[in-house]
Amino acid sequence: MNIKLPKSSTLLFVNILIFLFITLFAYFILQENIKLNNSKNQEILFFKIKDKSSALLTKVLQKYHSKKEFIKEKHKMALTLLEDGLDVDTIKTILNKDLKYNKFEVFILNKDLIVEDSSIFTDIGTDFSLLKKQFKKFENNDNIEVAIPEYSFEFLKFVSYSTSSLKDGKYFQLSYSYDEFISELREIQEFINNTPIIKKSISYIISNDYIGNFAFKTIPSHKQTIEELEGRLKKGTELLGILGNNSYISYHKKIDNDELHIAYLLQNSPIYKDAEILYCIVFDENKFSRDILYLKLVSFFVFIAGATAIYLTYKLRTKELLLNYKDKFIAHSIHEIKTPLSIITINIQLREKLYGDDKYTKKIDGALKTLENSYEDMTFLHTKDKIEYDIVEINLQRALENRVKYFSTIADCQNRKIELIAYNNFYPKMSKIELNRLVDNNISNAIKYSNIGSTISIILKDNILEFHSKGVKIENPKGIFKKYKREDKNTGGHGLGLAIVSDICKKYNFEIEVLSQNSINTFRYILNY
Repeated sequence: MNIKLPKSSTLLFVNILIFLFITLFAYFILQENIKLNNSKNQEILFFKIKDKSSALLTKVLQKYHSKKEFIKEKHKMALTLLEDGLDVDTIKTILNKDLKYNKFEVFILNKDLIVEDSSIFTDIGTDFSLLKKQFKKFENNDNIEVAIPEYSFEFLKFVSYSTSSLKDGKYFQLSYSYDEFISELREIQEFINNTPIIKKSISYIISNDYIGNFAFKTIPSHKQTIEELEGRLKKGTELLGILGNNSYISYHKKIDNDELHIAYLLQNSPIYKDAEILYCIVFDENKFSRDILYLKLVSFFVFIAGATAIYLTYKLRTKELLLNYKDKFIAHSIHEIKTPLSIITINIQLREKLYGDDKYTKKIDGALKTLENSYEDMTFLHTKDKIEYDIVEINLQRALENRVKYFSTIADCQNRKIELIAYNNFYPKMSKIELNRLVDNNISNAIKYSNIGSTISIILKDNILEFHSKGVKIENPKGIFKKYKREDKNTGGHGLGLAIVSDICKKYNFEIEVLSQNSINTFRYILNY
């Protein structure tokens, strides 16, 4: 019978290749999905902050536009009061009279642009020399200019400064606070602070030589240093250079092991034609990078696990195919053996009648019974799942006597002896065929693996049935009950006998114990009452 197995190694390679392709495809799809979601979320956040900021800045600029002349009038009043010899604190008190908040603060800067007097004591000594270019236009004229509002890091609100020169080369300034927008500004700051992926959010308002920044991410109140002021001006100029002719630009950058995505948007002010608003938002990409790394690791382990599973499945499938082919071979052999076995049996019986019982007849009879036992095993395996055997109460002692008598011829031919020692009788409830298979396979196994010239003992005591034989030590007691497994491969046999015994014991909940010591192998079966 020519059995051709499929080339499982080729199928294994193809399936692993297909699985690799599917894993890679899934990885790239998921990666693109993560990237797209990350990009979309950032885009939504960017324009949400931009819209909120733009709405706030528009309101601030509208307020500035409506208050510009009012601030100038207050500035002129303050100059008059200063000429009358009033100090800055008194001027502040007069300016803020009838106002809900102390909106005005007063500053006097010397010709080196250092604050020498102020209604805010802590501002005295502040150096604004970096803004010399902006102050130069006030020299030798009486112009009063009110600057576009900027964000005060000291008071955490929007402030406009009005500036004019004094006769002695000094400069006079008023600051006007837009207190009505504090709550709206806080709302934007809270939104940004409650969004973990936003690392930084700053907006700049750019008008001619003026660059003011609006820090919408909460920063502790502090007095802005000259270095911070210089950095603000440089940063604003640098950002304009980065944008060039573009109104929007974004790029990724790594700073101190932090993965960042930086986005810029330049927008014309709806209030002033010569003013532009530059939005800058820095997104923290570390979580996104971790998600991509996690996806890579998961994809790698999924592939390894999948490839391993495919490999193991094919290994198991190959074993299943081999077992299946063996089972088919057995089924085929049963039909092939039945007829010649019957013919041989009839001819042996005729020979005994004609010539009597001699040593040749015994040898042929022993070989025939061995073959019959194998045939019965194969038939049982082929039919056990198809036939429901009748359960009856069996006289175990009598059944053992019959089987010992049957196997005595086989044992004699192989120079062994079989003895039955029954201390009592026992009546198990099971099918006769299954009992015969249990007993026959134990006797057959004992004959096959026992020493030549030894005696095989079958002992029945209470509900315990034991088979004793003298032979080579059993190295793997559990393994010998597996299908197609044989302890000694040099000894003939199909490796089915003890597997059949194991199945029968499991069916009837019989306990099996195998002992191998002092050259005596014992198979013990504890039967149910």
